[in-house]
Amino acid sequence: MPVRNISTLHHSLLLLAALTFGHIDAANAQTWKEIRFGVEAEVPPFESRNAKGELVGLDIELGDALCAQMKVKCRWVDQPYAGNIAALKARRFDLIVGMTPTAKRKEQIDFTDVMYELSSRLVTRRGTDLQPTTASLKGKRVGVLRGTSREAFALAQWAPAGVQVDSFDLNAELIRSLQAGRIDATLQDTVEISHALLDTPDGRNFSFSGPAVTDPLLGSGIAMGVRKDDPELKAMLNRAIAALKANSVLRAITSRYLPAPSLSDATTPPSRAPLRYFGTEGGRPFSQAVRAGNMLYLSGILGDDANGKFAKGTAAQTTAIMDNIRTVLEENGSSLDRVVQCKVILADINDFADMNKVYSRYFPAGRFPARTTFQAARLVADAAVEIECMADVE
Repeated sequence: MPVRNISTLHHSLLLLAALTFGHIDAANAQTWKEIRFGVEAEVPPFESRNAKGELVGLDIELGDALCAQMKVKCRWVDQPYAGNIAALKARRFDLIVGMTPTAKRKEQIDFTDVMYELSSRLVTRRGTDLQPTTASLKGKRVGVLRGTSREAFALAQWAPAGVQVDSFDLNAELIRSLQAGRIDATLQDTVEISHALLDTPDGRNFSFSGPAVTDPLLGSGIAMGVRKDDPELKAMLNRAIAALKANSVLRAITSRYLPAPSLSDATTPPSRAPLRYFGTEGGRPFSQAVRAGNMLYLSGILGDDANGKFAKGTAAQTTAIMDNIRTVLEENGSSLDRVVQCKVILADINDFADMNKVYSRYFPAGRFPARTTFQAARLVADAAVEIECMADVE
C-alpha cells in the first residue's frame, strides 16, 4: 500500500515538533527506516478516509507525529480489526495503531505505553431501562464488535449468565441491527458510538444506559500492539510517546477528537467520585487495585507466578514484581510513567542494592516516583521483597 501523502503544513508542524522535542537515538532510527501501521479505516473519529480517500483521524495523526518524532517513514496497511493480531504476528505490518492492552492479548503480543484513555458503555433504545448488569440483560441480545475487548468481556462475563452476545465485523452492521430491533443493546466505546450513531439524526432514539462498564478484561487505555520479538521497536515507540506527552503534542492531538470532561465531572469533589474495585476474585479479602477519582491504588505485589512459585533472589523477584505492576497499571488505564509513589518492603535491608538496581530500570531517569523503603521482620510466604504503588490515571 503506498505511503499516505501529508499536507505541507501538517508535515512542517510535525517536523517542527520532532526538532523541538528531541529524537530517538540514532542506532534505533537506523534500524527502523519505515514502520507499517495496521489500520481499519472505517472507525471514525479514530481512523477513516475522507472524500479524497486520504486517511484521517486521531490514530492517524498520532501515528504521523510518532513517525516524525522517530524520524522514520509511516506506511499504512489496511487490515480488518478482527484479524489484526494474527496479521501482526504474520508480519503483514509492524504494529497495530490503536488497541487496549488486556491480559489475554498480552499472551500473544506486546504493547507500548498507554497513549490515551477511553471508556465502554451500554447503548439502548430510549425508554427500555436496560442496565449493564447480568440481571438486567439476561435473555436480551447485546451486540459487540468482533475482536474487541468488549466482545471478550461480554462473552466471559455476560454470556454465561444468559445474555445473548452477537458479534459483528462492522459497526455499520451492528448499528443497523440495533435500529431494526434485532439486538436490544450494544456495548461500545463511548467516542466511537457517539460519532457513529448518538450524535447523528439517526441516533435521537438511542442513548447511553447506566454507568461506564469497568473490568480488567476491558482495560481503559489505548496503546499500540507490537510483536514480542520487536523489543527495539517497542522501546522506540515508548520514548516517542513519552516525548509527545511531556511536550503536550499528544494532548493537543487528542483534544481535537476526544470530549473534554463535562463541567459536572470537573467540579465533582474527588471524595464524592465512585470508587472502582478491580481484581477481587478468588475469595481474597482485598482488591488488586482500587480507583478513586484519577488515582489508582495498587495492593502490595510479591514476586511469585500464577502457581505461587517465587523467582530466586531479590533481583529476580523485583523484576517479576515490576513486570506485574506494569501489567496491572496498563489493564486499569494507567502506566509506569504515571506512577507517583511506591513503597518497597524488604525482608533483608542488605538486599537494597539488588532491588534498587532492578527497580530503577523501570522508570525514566529524572522521573522516579516518590518512594519509601524499609525492612520488615518477615514477609508473606517468606518473600524477599514486596512493592505497592499508586499512579495517576489520565
